[in-house]
Amino acid sequence: MNETKLKTKDLVNIGIFSVIYMVLSIIVMATAILSPILWLLWPAITGVICNFIYMLLVSKVPKPGTAFLLIAITGIIYFVTGECTWVIVVSCVVSGILAEFVRKILGYKNPKSEIISSGIICIGLIGSPLPMWLFQESYMKSIIEMGMDPEYVSKLQTLISIPTLIGVIVTAFVGGVVGAFIGKSIFKKYFEKAGII
Repeated sequence: MNETKLKTKDLVNIGIFSVIYMVLSIIVMATAILSPILWLLWPAITGVICNFIYMLLVSKVPKPGTAFLLIAITGIIYFVTGECTWVIVVSCVVSGILAEFVRKILGYKNPKSEIISSGIICIGLIGSPLPMWLFQESYMKSIIEMGMDPEYVSKLQTLISIPTLIGVIVTAFVGGVVGAFIGKSIFKKYFEKAGII
């Protein structure tokens, strides 16, 4: 039997962890949206706060497809629930593929691959604010029509630039890496002693 192949139990774990990741990340989003700057930093903040879940998942299911499925499912749920546009599905799928590439090259049980892939999957979350760069005028108009404060939207527009986009991508990766280290610290202190991993 191929031990690298995802089994039913693995898929169930991925599904459960994806939902938990989604719920925690949307709580972070609800807080971050209070400020334009925090909203742009949402992918990074999510990585710091939520990526211990990713680290726990890849320790339980160190197989090909785990990272991809977690972030792809997250992106799809965000889109289906109307929290984000289709852009987040594309960005999450792409980041999931890149994360799997890194995991394959470095090894699925290699701590470095877990940490780097943790940063990469957070880049997928930039699909939430990314429409502000891709379709600025139509997107800004649509969120005002949805009830967002025009003054808030105006502040957002002043932040939209190529350097800002680069900053969002870099901080998203760094946030995911920081979250990975936090996850490893939590595991050593709690989960390993409890026999969960």
